[in-house]
Amino acid sequence: MQNKTAVVVGAGIAGASISLALKQRNIETILIEADTGPAKHASGNPIGVVYPFLTKHKLAESEFSLASFLYFLSIWEKFRLKNLVPHVDGIYFLLDSKNTYDRYTNALISHQIPISLAKESIEPFSNLPSIFFPEGKSLSPVCLTNQLLILSEPTIKYSTKLLDWEESENGTKVICQTDGGKIECDYLCLTQGYQFADDPNLAWLPLKKVRGQIIKFPEQNPTNSQGILYGDYITPAINGYQVLGATFDEFKLDENPRPEETENLWKELSKKLPNLVSQWDPQDPQSFSPRVSYRTQSQDRHPVVGKLPNLSKLDLSITYQNSLKNSQKKINIPYYESVGILNGLGSRGLTHALYAAEILVSTMLKEPNSIPEPIFNSLKPDRFLIRMWKREQLT
Repeated sequence: MQNKTAVVVGAGIAGASISLALKQRNIETILIEADTGPAKHASGNPIGVVYPFLTKHKLAESEFSLASFLYFLSIWEKFRLKNLVPHVDGIYFLLDSKNTYDRYTNALISHQIPISLAKESIEPFSNLPSIFFPEGKSLSPVCLTNQLLILSEPTIKYSTKLLDWEESENGTKVICQTDGGKIECDYLCLTQGYQFADDPNLAWLPLKKVRGQIIKFPEQNPTNSQGILYGDYITPAINGYQVLGATFDEFKLDENPRPEETENLWKELSKKLPNLVSQWDPQDPQSFSPRVSYRTQSQDRHPVVGKLPNLSKLDLSITYQNSLKNSQKKINIPYYESVGILNGLGSRGLTHALYAAEILVSTMLKEPNSIPEPIFNSLKPDRFLIRMWKREQLT
């Protein structure tokens, strides 16, 4: 694959993860980013958390998340990222309701998770039952993104926007038009977050922009030595600061921080962890540094990973549709063979991006599929087309 070239759009954690997957296959990579540098959006939060999302029973969603967590740990170890990325090990997930306790304690059994990865424990400040992830991490997303880019060594073009793209007539190349000129490549990987809306080929995807607000505040004394999740989350201190987050709003997307959200985050922390906050000097949360960022979320809150369907070649004629219904066959969805997408990571990008990138690149290069089929199908972007087709929303 040494003579192949890929263009990756977006220099957040997703784009950096794809660049690493391509590097490991000796594929030359050109990374283009509309902003002035990497990790400027959701990947730019000062501290984020890495842990697996689990469901009571084994579902594709939680199996993917657990596999992603394990893959993250393998990359973390392989490239010795613990020596390069500021972090703190250990995440407590509070089981502060009967339903949450039932869900997570049964998840440990149904997923057969060893205690080295997750175990029941008591969180010391709240004295509440929790799931403790010893290998869960609080870390700097900016630093992780930068380290992945250092490892990947792509040619980076900042302040460069993808304007349009198309496959060549023989389908062997992808021609990308940017505001910095034309780029011809063998593979195109789209990871541009909520900016997907600027691409007409992606307009059918049910992705949405979601607003989140966090606050960064000076390290308290004494304070928690591991991350604590309780609906919101509080991180341990890294480089003298802690982070409290995060709000969620998919409707009102204003860019300015909201004082009331800062206040509510602090009130919820005081309510959930009073034994922790009561030891601190009186604080004015409005004096802290809030940050607003936007993440992209899919309709079913599951990542979108795979080759991109080519709607221009989709047969939506009444004759064809009737023949499918009469023969009880599924719709045949054509693809751009050299164009893939990784989007919709939502709030779990740090945990899921590396494994999602590996799946995408492996798929585009037509490598043997080692991913269980239910997980693989749950990620593919065509799942939304199939749902629309079943509901007769395509014709």
